[in-house]
Amino acid sequence: MMTASDGVGGGLKLWDLRASTSMPLTTLEGGHAGGVLSMDWCPHDDTLLLSCGNDNQTLLWDLYSLRPIGEIPSVEVDAASHQQNGQQSNDFYGGSLGSSQQKRYDVSWSPCRRGVVSTCSFDRKVQAHSVVGLATKSGRPPKWMSPASGVSCGFGGTVISISNNSQQQRYVKIDNVVEHPELVSVSDVFESEFGAKDCISYCNDMATQATDAYESQVWSFMQIMFETNAREELLSYLGFDPEKIHKKAMEFNEDGSSEGENGDGTKTASTDMSKSAESAVKDALLVGNFEAAVECCFRSGNLADALVLASCGGADLWQKTQAQYFAMEAKRRPFLSLVSAVIHDQLPELVATSDPKNWKETLAVLSTYGKSEEFPQLCAALGERLEEEVAGDFANASLCYMCALNLGQAVKYWKFTLQSANAKSESEGGAATDLLSLHDFIKKVTVFTQALDPSQLDLDDEVANLFAEYSKALASQGLLVTAAKYLKGCDTQECKELRDRIYRSRMGGFCTDLMASPPDFPYDFVNVGVASDLNGITVKQPVGQDMMQMQHQEQQFAQVGGGTGQAANQFQQQSQQQVQQQQQQQQQQQQ
Repeated sequence: MMTASDGVGGGLKLWDLRASTSMPLTTLEGGHAGGVLSMDWCPHDDTLLLSCGNDNQTLLWDLYSLRPIGEIPSVEVDAASHQQNGQQSNDFYGGSLGSSQQKRYDVSWSPCRRGVVSTCSFDRKVQAHSVVGLATKSGRPPKWMSPASGVSCGFGGTVISISNNSQQQRYVKIDNVVEHPELVSVSDVFESEFGAKDCISYCNDMATQATDAYESQVWSFMQIMFETNAREELLSYLGFDPEKIHKKAMEFNEDGSSEGENGDGTKTASTDMSKSAESAVKDALLVGNFEAAVECCFRSGNLADALVLASCGGADLWQKTQAQYFAMEAKRRPFLSLVSAVIHDQLPELVATSDPKNWKETLAVLSTYGKSEEFPQLCAALGERLEEEVAGDFANASLCYMCALNLGQAVKYWKFTLQSANAKSESEGGAATDLLSLHDFIKKVTVFTQALDPSQLDLDDEVANLFAEYSKALASQGLLVTAAKYLKGCDTQECKELRDRIYRSRMGGFCTDLMASPPDFPYDFVNVGVASDLNGITVKQPVGQDMMQMQHQEQQFAQVGGGTGQAANQFQQQSQQQVQQQQQQQQQQQQ
């Protein structure tokens, strides 16, 4: 309990009625010269006491030192008198709201707003003051500034907690909170396995472990992309093994044929050329007219004889005979359309007219007969053909785009599956982004890019944003080093900010890419300056020492926050120009 007297020399006395009712614990001295009119104990910190007295002083007491630590002045004091008295302008959080030449007779702490007090003086004025600045002069923060416990969340999944349960033991703990342990698990597995194995072995393992048929195909095609004999491996994977096909053809024997058989096992035609046809062909050959002889063979149905004769009649006749032969026999023998496309170098036409259901056969033809410089375009054309169908076979189209090493087209179906997974997760009440599906997408794109020339690697904005989202998710789980690896090629503002935060974080020194090439500062420097007039209120312009201090602060900000020296110099020049303009305006106003 506190007691006070309003008489001359009256003092403040602190009592503990549990110990004694006649002897106070202590007396607060060195404060009021006259009697005390009012006092109030701080409801938020029992070590702070406020009092006002006849000497026209309003004092703030510290019960630890039993001395006053500050005074709330009764009149407004300008900045010069504050400096003379050794007081700073920030002693008051808002300062006094009015002046009073009369002494105060009542003081009270706000029960709601911490650090705010009210005073009442004899000139009928009630004033509100903030004593936050005064309360800290005791050498320790007020209790409302030092809670018993607290927590704060930082960048990279960092959580800082404090505990002040006792004066002897105070703890500050730094923990990493992982919201999605499954994402951390699959990310760690991918980084460790992909870093320890070559691309072929990793893709083979992924194809073996895949539970989905399409995923198995994707990783098998991915493996073929890294093989030295990629086309031969592609044929084998599509089910066209050259050795097995050769053996099957050499051992082929068709029973029940209407054709005869020679002694060596080869077949002979059962129909011979008629006498009249033979005579016409003979006469044409006697005069050297191979074209007429070939036409006669076609008309009599002896196509093999026509081809043999055409081979002796020159290149033009040979090509003409081939075209006529293929036109006559293509419907009865579909494989001849393939032969025609190969002989006449018409693989693009073959892709355009092929049956989409037999896309594997078409892809095998392209792999066998396509030229190296044409193979990617032919595979891409086959993928477009599959997409243009009524049902739209986008899954198999993506496999064709993979053979073409066309990342931009191959990822379209992967993005579609990711969007479907996100929609399913959101419909089930989960997150808007399925992080595990996002991880699978990033994993496939990352491995795919290893087969591409770095100079040709160009991710579109949508894929770059997905990489940024994945990197942000990893960073929020504390995997800052891993997150920095997936920010390459992304120049969005969000990526720049995330790259800068990782670079300046506690793990920035472990990010080799960022340390080798520090990122630019992601924000523009803007010097807002000081307003000369604000709604009719003239603002004091910085002069002399204040101006020098402002320039020094601007230079420090530019050096600390600037990513490049050029940006810092530009900011300093702008600051100097604005200060000079402010000086000129002030001189004009004085004149």
